[in-house]
This record gives sequence, structure tokens and C-alpha cells, in this order.
Amino acid sequence: MADVDDWGGWDPYNHEEFWYRLKNIEKAGNDGGDDAADAKCREYGLEDWAHLVRVRETFNRYFGHDHEFQQAAFNANNRATREWMSAGAAANSDILAPVEGISLQVYATTQARAGSVGNDTGKWNQILAQAGMDAAKWDRVNTEWMRRMSGQAGDMSATMALLTEYGKYFGQAGQGQYGATAAANAENAGAYGHGQGAVGAEPCTLERYAEIMGAQSAWAQQGRDVNAMLHKQFGMSAIDWSNLSQYWSAKIGGDYRIAVRISELQTHYTNEYMSQGGNFDGDLNV
Repeated sequence: MADVDDWGGWDPYNHEEFWYRLKNIEKAGNDGGDDAADAKCREYGLEDWAHLVRVRETFNRYFGHDHEFQQAAFNANNRATREWMSAGAAANSDILAPVEGISLQVYATTQARAGSVGNDTGKWNQILAQAGMDAAKWDRVNTEWMRRMSGQAGDMSATMALLTEYGKYFGQAGQGQYGATAAANAENAGAYGHGQGAVGAEPCTLERYAEIMGAQSAWAQQGRDVNAMLHKQFGMSAIDWSNLSQYWSAKIGGDYRIAVRISELQTHYTNEYMSQGGNFDGDLNV
């Protein structure tokens, strides 16, 4: 009976909804066990988990090798993640509340602008003044926002919501070599992506992006100063890397196969940088 079609009353051609329901059922099971998974199945018109398995097999039998079907899974995961984060933040509203009047957006923007300061204390104080702070207040504000982002809210969905919002505002600050690219794509990156992909020209090739990822992985394993090596090897700061990631994260949102290719390339480059002591000047035939 394994090959008998069972759509469970679900629309065979609404692939994102299929994946969305599947992910919610799986989450219910992970959070609350088998009974919770069965209950969530019934919410979607199925009998229980065993019924879901038959429905899943039917969808996979017909569409499992289609790119559009797999892309729908990627989109559904982002959709579900946005909802879970939103629920977590709503249940822990204090996690996004301003600290001494300093909102998350102002804090993230200030952090992004800090990268251009170097050792110029006067410039840093000017940036702080523009944000309504002095050095003492910044220390308090920074400490509290960092505490919240460390996961101490007790709800990882809320923490992820905070980190995602922080990343968006950080990119929108438009700082560094690729600031304009990051600002244009901050709303589409990561969990914000709705499958629309990135906008604008590539700030670097996919291969170069994967190489930088691989190099940082190797440096971290070797115990090196990743930020110093990033500047030495690629002429980039941590902000520049963050901005590149905003673009490629949004790009992946439009085609999940890019993530697969990046992973393959990253593995190649990590191995190369590890084998050559962290420095690599050649080209890989990948």
C-alpha cells in the first residue's frame, strides 16, 4: 500500500503550504512529543503522524526531484521561522524594548558606525553624541543589549528574533566597502527572505565569497585572529564581511541550490587554507 496516493485533502500544487504544515507538525513534535505532533496533524485535517507520513510520501513521489518543490521548502522554512520568532518576541516583549531610551535600531546603527572609528576617540564620541549617548551610557546600553543577544531571555525564538532584527538594522546602516549592497538587501536576507532573492550587482563572485568563508573557518580552527587575517588576506573588515553576507543570504533566498554550492566550495577552501598554514594564493579548479 506504500505506493497508494494519499494527499490528505491537501492541495497537491500548493507546495509551500505542504512544507509549511510539515514544519509546524515537526516542531510540535519536537516541542511536545508524539501526542503534540498528532494534535497538530489533526489541526491540518490529518488523522495522526502516520497519516502525515503517507501524505509526505505522496508529495515526494510526484514532486521530490523538482527544483520548485525544494525551493518551496526553503521558502516555507523562512515563513515558519518568521512566525516562530514573532511569537517568541511577543511572549518576551522586553527583549526588544529600548535600553535607557536607545532602540535596537539606534544601537545596531551605532555598532555599525563604530567600525569606521579606529582609535579616533573624538570621532567615536561624536557618533555617540549623535545617538544620544556618552561613553558611560554606551557601556551600560551595550552591556544590556549584549546580554539579551546572548540568549538569556530564556526563549530561543525571542533571541533569534532579536538577532535577526539586529542584523537587519546593522546592514541598513550602510557602512563599509559594501554598505550600499547590504542596505539594499537587509530586508531580504536570512529569515526575512520570501524567495525573491537579492537585488543589485554581485559585490563579489560566489566562489570568492565561499573562499572567504572557508578561510575564516580555517583560521578559527588554527586559533588565529580572524579579523586580522581577514584584513591581511582580503583587505576587508568584519563589517565588510557582514555586508557581503547580507547579499548572499538574500541571494540564497531566491535559489536554495546556491547554498549547496557555497557549502561545497567552502569545504574546498577550508581544506586549502588548513593545508597551507592559513595563507592561500592559488586558484582551485572547482
